[in-house]
Amino acid sequence: MSHLEQLLKNAKQRCLVSLMHANNEIGNLLDVNAVGDLCRTYNAVFHSDTVQTVGHYPLDFNRSNIHFATGAAHKFHGPKGVGILFISDSVKVNPMIHGGGQERNMRAGTENVPGIVGFAKALEIASKQMETDQDHILRLKNLLANQLVQTIPGVRFNGDWDGQSLYTVLNVSFPRTPQSELLLMSLDMQGICVSAGSACSSGASQGSHVIQAIPGEKEGVPIRFSFSKYNTEAEVNQLVQKLKEIL
Repeated sequence: MSHLEQLLKNAKQRCLVSLMHANNEIGNLLDVNAVGDLCRTYNAVFHSDTVQTVGHYPLDFNRSNIHFATGAAHKFHGPKGVGILFISDSVKVNPMIHGGGQERNMRAGTENVPGIVGFAKALEIASKQMETDQDHILRLKNLLANQLVQTIPGVRFNGDWDGQSLYTVLNVSFPRTPQSELLLMSLDMQGICVSAGSACSSGASQGSHVIQAIPGEKEGVPIRFSFSKYNTEAEVNQLVQKLKEIL
């Protein structure tokens, strides 16, 4: 936070600050209220990528002094391919696509009505069940973490996993061995879907820049485990058993 304040203090013109509310690989949560206060102090425009947190946390963009925020329906079991852009009344933007008067004259083109309705309904369901789903998912995350510590020597958890962290993600570094090098493929062959980084960078060969930025984490094999309200304790137990067999 002090680094951001230094950048804003030394800026020669009005700044745009764009930061993720929750990191999609290790789950660290940003204090958006503190960033919003800084941006207000230095008259900066604040955009937050809230894709990971819309539908999972109660958000008040105006109270956090957020000027722009983005979200995606598939993160809370809505339809893929539809999202939202929140724009505060305190800022004015010019349209990039001119034409008809759709979207309050901000974007011409036919709206994706089924996607919009699906987004709204999925968000309504997620909001009603938020506390119950959060308790269930967090219990699964902690169950996996505890079992990994007990059964696989040398595992480490990346990020502030048991503190200010997204409850739907657990990023684990396994000791580097010939077996762990092939862990992603081995789990996939067992019908268990995990990832080595973000879905946005799937197919990239250079590894996760997020993990590489963490001191001392370059030696392990990072795997991201993601959870939803549809996962069960039995699935976590099955995952741990498969990990023991593979490693």
